[in-house]
Amino acid sequence: MKKPLLLAFLLAGSFAAHAQMSTLASGLGLAGRLAMPRSTPQQKATLFVLPATYQAHTFPQKRTPAKKVPKADQGGTEIVALEQLLAGRFAALQADSTTLLLDVAQEKEFSRLRSNLETFNAFWNTDPYSQEMNFYRGHDASRQRLARQVAK
Repeated sequence: MKKPLLLAFLLAGSFAAHAQMSTLASGLGLAGRLAMPRSTPQQKATLFVLPATYQAHTFPQKRTPAKKVPKADQGGTEIVALEQLLAGRFAALQADSTTLLLDVAQEKEFSRLRSNLETFNAFWNTDPYSQEMNFYRGHDASRQRLARQVAK
């Protein structure tokens, strides 16, 4: 009689110990996952980016299709405004080769929109916007140098 009772007690004890170890292991795994820093997923660098050319110079233009623009609370408003601002600068670039493309208000607006977008939607790749804006800034610098040379 003592042997079956002892066997039942040992089996019950091993099941309880196994359950406790399983719970402890899963708890440790969860704690480890929570402690690890999460990286924000980044948007593919080339998503919605096409090359644009002007006088044999190529630069990236990111234009998001209307159906793919995120909701307003996820930076959609900023994306649309940024892309419209840059599209206007591209049109100005093609229209006239002597006037400046950017003024102080447009520079500030670009910085504000990009900053807001990065706040609302950290995964959205804003590098192509900056690269395109840098292209326009470079052309403005060239146009200013030419204007100074002509004025001398």
